[in-house]
Amino acid sequence: RGVQRDTEPEAKGPGSPALRSPTMMHAAAATARAAPAQPRATAAPRVPMGGKLAVPVVNRRGVGSCAGIGARRHTPVPSTVARVSTDQTLGGGGVAPGLQGDVAAGASPVPMQGEGLASLYDGTGVLVSTEVEEALPPPPPPVHMVHPTVHASFTIEKDTNFGQHLCIVGGHPLLGDWDVAKAVPMDWVKGVTWGVQVDLPSHSLIQYKYVVKTGWDHKVPKGARTAAWAGGPDGLIATGADHTTITIQDKWIDGNWGAENPSVKAVTDAVEAFTTAKPVELFDTSGNHSYLPEWANEAVFYQIFPLGYFGAPTVNDGKALMVPRLKQIRSHYKHFTDLGIDAVYFSPLFESGTHGYDTNDYMAIDRRLGDVALFKEIVAELHELNIKVVLDGVFNHTGQRHFAFADLCAKGPAASEYANWYHVGARGYDFEGWITTDAVKGTGFSFDCWEGHAMLPRLNLAEPAVKQHIFDVAKFWIQEVGIDGWRLDVAHEISPDFWREFRSACDSVDPNCLLVGEMIHGNYNGWVGNDRLHSGTNYQMSHATWFSLNDHNYEYFYTALLREESLFKGLTLVNFVGNHDVLRIASNLTEPAHYLHCMVALCLMKGIPSLYYGDEFGMEGTPADGTDEHSGGDDAMRRPMPDCADTTLWPAIGQSRLALTQKLLKIRRDHPVFGNAGTQEIENITLISNEQIVIMRESDDEVGVLVFNCGDYEVNPWPEVQLPETCAAYAKGTEFVDLLMPAGEGELLVNDGGVIYAGPCLANSVKVLVWKKPAPPPGTLPTIRNVSAGVAGGGGGGGGAGGPR
Repeated sequence: RGVQRDTEPEAKGPGSPALRSPTMMHAAAATARAAPAQPRATAAPRVPMGGKLAVPVVNRRGVGSCAGIGARRHTPVPSTVARVSTDQTLGGGGVAPGLQGDVAAGASPVPMQGEGLASLYDGTGVLVSTEVEEALPPPPPPVHMVHPTVHASFTIEKDTNFGQHLCIVGGHPLLGDWDVAKAVPMDWVKGVTWGVQVDLPSHSLIQYKYVVKTGWDHKVPKGARTAAWAGGPDGLIATGADHTTITIQDKWIDGNWGAENPSVKAVTDAVEAFTTAKPVELFDTSGNHSYLPEWANEAVFYQIFPLGYFGAPTVNDGKALMVPRLKQIRSHYKHFTDLGIDAVYFSPLFESGTHGYDTNDYMAIDRRLGDVALFKEIVAELHELNIKVVLDGVFNHTGQRHFAFADLCAKGPAASEYANWYHVGARGYDFEGWITTDAVKGTGFSFDCWEGHAMLPRLNLAEPAVKQHIFDVAKFWIQEVGIDGWRLDVAHEISPDFWREFRSACDSVDPNCLLVGEMIHGNYNGWVGNDRLHSGTNYQMSHATWFSLNDHNYEYFYTALLREESLFKGLTLVNFVGNHDVLRIASNLTEPAHYLHCMVALCLMKGIPSLYYGDEFGMEGTPADGTDEHSGGDDAMRRPMPDCADTTLWPAIGQSRLALTQKLLKIRRDHPVFGNAGTQEIENITLISNEQIVIMRESDDEVGVLVFNCGDYEVNPWPEVQLPETCAAYAKGTEFVDLLMPAGEGELLVNDGGVIYAGPCLANSVKVLVWKKPAPPPGTLPTIRNVSAGVAGGGGGGGGAGGPR
């Protein structure tokens, strides 16, 4: 076994404080002393056409891997092999061109191949010989990309300090390949319990370990972010052919057991034996990516809570006649188009008893609002305006008048055919809900309900009949009514496997149907991905947006952006600053002037903006103002929409806020750099102080800079806005324009070294700077960018880069 190394750059050999496992290191050193390394013939690496030289190297566990072509090759090799990375063909005498990296002490000569000639280099990279007696056979070609098929759920209990989080790392690319920087973050579950689900391939034997990390800041040295490793032997997970789900509950172990402990040795020996026999496999380690339907990539959403928006009664007894309040929306069509929205997201519309989330009939529109025929007309009319329609799907629970639960209540669990549709218990303490079936005898049954609310019995989504019912509902509204997507209530409380099946059902009717899950806590990657939900609600950034302003603490906002890039770089999440469950943004902000900052962050940063109805007018509301007992005061955030045409009914700040919102959405449409086409790299976000932050974004044709000052004072001179040297607008004299200023008043020039002097910045102000690449002269041929590259073991050709849209 080779000496184990951590991934910290300062870990250079035995004795380094960054070594991960001292006991294993000492054992390896002892082995090396007892049995000096002997020269050994090694298979020559292949040089793929157009790719890097791939040579076996030693990873942290003494197991060989393959570097240079984006893959890992698990083949045991001597610990003396040099680490090489090169784009050049090796040849000639002297030091191999492009030879880089550490070389183990006392390394034996290593054969390398270039231009069909095996060249022998010693451990320092000096050419020893270019003569070989016979051709060295190439290694067998790697198998095709293996797609993870086993859902492995890990949980462990570990008490942590504030700012710390648990990660899992292991001897597989999908677990970071022992690179702590690529470790998989775990979610805090409750108390001291942490958990995560990782998709792993079948037929694998994988080593893993838990590690405590501190913070997300990439600028902090890796070693400083590693707080503690679990002790004892490494964990070991075996995935078989028939496994679809594996649940592992581990205990945190402190202390070093020593390399000679049988359990410690057995794990490493088993993995080395397994990887010797296992064929090479390639894995995509670029992280989780989710691609949206094309229409949603740059869409702006407008959320309506229909029962409040149209002023419906708070209670539905199920007996009243239908009232077509939905018709009122027709008078708001002009407001939608003037505002510049692309989709209307309707909160619950289905027949319910109170606030809409206690669904009694998934196939009917609530009688307080209208009927299916009317809503179908409205969907068609919105489509004529190029506005998509998304519905709220409440599939975690129903109301008590839902036909299945009503039958269960009437007949009891023993006789009802719907007993398995819900989670039912015989004893009162089994679940929080209780239904009495015989008041005289005092008999009944308990049932699980959402967060203890008996009016919301929770569905058993593992029951095939329940799944089929939900899938039929989803397909009906897509196929028969014409909706374009679903927002899925409490999606994070439902198994990702259910959403995989739900996605398949929706795709079978309309592959462009958007699925957005309500996500609040934890790591969204388990639920959002290309085989499940397209996106999720970004509660974490929503909180950071307004809280950092009230606290005058942009470091909080910056840290949230760091976390988002670390966890969700491949996702496009739905951003918001208000919705039906949280305080109105006008009521939430301590300083009214910070509405500007919130709306710039919402409209001009990465993500799908979702504007809550009435926020553009400055509508207010907090739960303390509510009066409806069924909604816990949330009715205060769900009041009727003002008449869009009568400005006298708007709040005093209504006209200015509407104008600002319209302007920002127009900027997003006119300048793609401020949409999802623009980059948002953390390296280009500069936290200047707790009250000033600069965010630079770049696209093929534009560079955008957002300059925030949430301080109650003017900043002059402003610290320089530094453009990176790679920026297309880096050249001195390049002119940026502040799009929030009147024409001709907001021009700023780039100075020497790519610096923009953006001051003075007024108190509580934002600058939206943009530079647009000049159009080429007439007749100039466009530049064709090469976006694909062939990587094959011989021959040309290439596959397109990127994923499906």
